[in-house]
Amino acid sequence: MKGIFPYQVVLGEVTLAVDGAWLDDLPVPIDMISPIERAVALHDIQRPDWRAARLSVRVRGPEQELATGPWGRMSCVAMLTERRTNAHSAVRLRMVEPGEWVGYVELRRDHHGRRAELGACLVATVDDIPGRLIGAVDSPWTIDVQARTPVRREDVTTRWVDFGDDRHPWLRAYRSDPWAIDTTGDPPVLYLNSGFEGLRLLLESTRQSERAARDALAARIAMDMWSVLFDAAADQVDGSEWPVGWRGSVLRRMLPDVFPDCSPEDALRELAGASGGELRSRVLHAAAKQARMPATLGTFIRALHRTGHEEEQ
Repeated sequence: MKGIFPYQVVLGEVTLAVDGAWLDDLPVPIDMISPIERAVALHDIQRPDWRAARLSVRVRGPEQELATGPWGRMSCVAMLTERRTNAHSAVRLRMVEPGEWVGYVELRRDHHGRRAELGACLVATVDDIPGRLIGAVDSPWTIDVQARTPVRREDVTTRWVDFGDDRHPWLRAYRSDPWAIDTTGDPPVLYLNSGFEGLRLLLESTRQSERAARDALAARIAMDMWSVLFDAAADQVDGSEWPVGWRGSVLRRMLPDVFPDCSPEDALRELAGASGGELRSRVLHAAAKQARMPATLGTFIRALHRTGHEEEQ
């Protein structure tokens, strides 16, 4: 959470996931929910007249920090907003275990025009003052009421393709890889290999027991994607001019983490003259932050640790 507050706030990351969606109480296909893009596509070609969508959401915060911090009467609120229609709704979520909240958010079709933003925040009593903001999701989800596929802000397209299929000859060289990224087009495309055993089954799984592994894999894919997108965008940098389109968007998002002590313009100039291992380390760090890798990997490791203890008993 960014900003300066006159009281102690949460330093760790607060994350949000969409576990499921329903249109007029009918389930939305799981492939319309993309944890990689943090996007949900609510367009159903066979139900163009749907009235309401219900989203199952899950919010996680840093469990240890929340347990030891100076906060009382803590609660978690999910928020759905759209600037275009000035729509705003908020729902208090239910705590299921320390640092984790779940609940349902309803989206009314007639309240939204095209895209809504789904976020969440933590509020608590601080210094005897109730309702103070102590944490928030830095990377909200996009809920698109028109798109047929879950793509966030049209920056990246995600497609399932069998890399061994003769209809996609350029992907055959990568048929043993689980994913590949093509940055030659506009927008770039993230290809997921449907021929890679178990990949689609895990990424589209709704089983609670597989959630940590699914999220960790999605974060790893997202980290690779952001790293490749950054490299492609950096190749277009010449002097102090920002690249246009998605390349400029990628650089504006990642450069503050690549060169945190520089202004955006100075960071762009630094990038033009930078190279070598240090830059690569900085880019990987920035890509991991965009992919929320520390939080998702930490959750996965804790899940493995709990499973190990259960097997020993």
